[in-house]
Amino acid sequence: MLIQSTAAVAAICLLTGCESTGLSPGETSTVSYPNYVLSLQSGPPGPPQEIVAPIRLAVAQVGEDAPPAALLDKLAAQKTLVASVTALPLPDAGPFPFIRPGHLEPDYASRVKAVCGLAQTAGADYVLIIGGSLDSWEQHNSLSALDITILGGTIVPGSTIHVEGRGAGTLISTATGRPVLFVSADTRTSALSPDFLVTGKTAALDAQVRDELAGKLGDQLLNHLTASSGR
Repeated sequence: MLIQSTAAVAAICLLTGCESTGLSPGETSTVSYPNYVLSLQSGPPGPPQEIVAPIRLAVAQVGEDAPPAALLDKLAAQKTLVASVTALPLPDAGPFPFIRPGHLEPDYASRVKAVCGLAQTAGADYVLIIGGSLDSWEQHNSLSALDITILGGTIVPGSTIHVEGRGAGTLISTATGRPVLFVSADTRTSALSPDFLVTGKTAALDAQVRDELAGKLGDQLLNHLTASSGR
């Protein structure tokens, strides 16, 4: 389903023009959520690690100095599931400080290890790393020709803006550095806009989708914790 959705967006982008960004504006194609997740150590064969709530949690968002405050507040409000929440930075600060000798590519595994160490110092048992992608595009309708004045553009918007987002999160044990839980979410929205307001309207829709995705990822984590605790 995800492959079909991605292919559909790609086809639309070829026809109408498309802009792709991360869940954070600071998340790029070269420093993205998949880069971090694919660097994680795989666990030993057997049943998944049991997560006993309430957990002490740290949260980091790829490309940001701190994750959204609304997400932190949502998690902190569930005291029976999350004993404490700490925000950690995971910005794209240019060249990585962790480069293995003889390799030119960034060493994501070392950065994840550093984040886990920082989370442990803050007293967290787990760290949740979140990221994702946003695709936005615009479609011009047959009335776009009338969208040449402020009055005409207001009465007859010439474009429809579409924004589609996908978010994901990985819960990592700070003791082992291994993933113990994966969550994901998606959302989409659209709105009419005069051509001369498309840039600002797209930015507003991007922000709305980012907030919705972060909230859904928080809900997914809380649902898993509720299920694991038998509540």
